[in-house]
Amino acid sequence: MKKFFTHFTAAIGALSALVTLISWLNSIASTCYVIIVSLVILLLSTGYATVQIWPKKKLSIQLQPALKITIENGDLFEKKGVIVIPVNEYFDTIVDNKIIAENTVHGIFITKYFRTRIKDLDDKISDALAGISPIEETNRLPAKQKKYPLGTCASISEGGNDYILLAFAHFDHNNHAHIETNEYETIIQGLMHNLEYIANNRPVYMPLFGTGQSGVPKTAQRILSYILGSIDFNYPISLPAGLNIVIKDITKHNINLSGIKDLWKVYKS
Repeated sequence: MKKFFTHFTAAIGALSALVTLISWLNSIASTCYVIIVSLVILLLSTGYATVQIWPKKKLSIQLQPALKITIENGDLFEKKGVIVIPVNEYFDTIVDNKIIAENTVHGIFITKYFRTRIKDLDDKISDALAGISPIEETNRLPAKQKKYPLGTCASISEGGNDYILLAFAHFDHNNHAHIETNEYETIIQGLMHNLEYIANNRPVYMPLFGTGQSGVPKTAQRILSYILGSIDFNYPISLPAGLNIVIKDITKHNINLSGIKDLWKVYKS
C-alpha cells in the first residue's frame, strides 16, 4: 500500500503541474473545467499507481553482455531446450516418497518420462557420470551407493530435450535432503560452467532451487536474488538463447519481480 501511494502521489504531482501550465496558458479555468480535469487526474493517477504495483509474472534482465535472464511464471516441463533438474548427490531414481518425493521436480521428472523405464534412466545417468569420480561409496541399498560432489552435472537426452541433472542436495542416513547455505554459490557456478558447453544456441530452463525439500532457510525472494548475484559475480557467461528461471505459481512464493527489477536497475546504473 505504501508503494501505491508513492506512485499515486507522484502521478498526481506530474499531472497537476501539467494542468496548471495549461490553465495558465489559457488564462481561464472554469469550475466545470476544474472538476472534469480533477476527475481525470484522479483516474489516471489511480490507474498508473495500480499498474506500477500490480504483481508481475515475467521479467527479463540483461545480466551480462552475453547473458539474458528471464524470470517467469510457468511449468518447467512444458519447455523445450535444455532443462535443469535438481537431484540429490547420489542421483537416485527411486520415487517412493521416502527416497524421492513424487511432488518434487526430481520426482515429477522421473515419473513423467521414465516411470516404466528406470533401468534406461540409470544407464543414461551412468554413462553421463563416466569419468567423474564419486567422493564416497556407501551401503544404501536399494538406493544408489555412489555419492558425488554437489554441483556435479549429468546430461541426458530425452524426447528432443537435454536434461541436466544437477547434484543439488545432500542426503542424510534418513534420506532427508539438506544443503548448507555456503554451498549454494559453488553449485550455481558449477552449473553455469556446464551449461556453456551444453546449451549451444538453445534456451536453458531451470527451477528456483532451494525452495522445496532441500530446505534452504531463506525466502524465495532472497534465494532468487542470490542466484542472480552468484551468476553475475561468476566469470562472463555466454548463453546466446538465454537462461530462464521458471517458477510455478510465482505469486504463491511471494516473489516481487518489481523489486528484483529495481534492485538490478540500481546495481547496473
